[in-house]
Amino acid sequence: MTVNLPEKTYTETQLTRATVTSRVIGWLQGGAVVLGGAILLRFLGWIPVIIGLVVVGWVLMKLLSRSKNQKDEDEQ
Repeated sequence: MTVNLPEKTYTETQLTRATVTSRVIGWLQGGAVVLGGAILLRFLGWIPVIIGLVVVGWVLMKLLSRSKNQKDEDEQ
């Protein structure tokens, strides 16, 4: 399957600007996550945050690691 799109050539200035812009956006997103986490921690305290992390970890573990019986049943 071929794509019939024209070939786009970018200038060095455009590539540099895109690189700088993506870094700035990444720093802003990281700062927003840290600020949001700090605000959440300030309002809720440590105990609910730790309980939430444990629950999320448990759910991820259950989703990512299936038992051997489930794998055998899926193959049949």
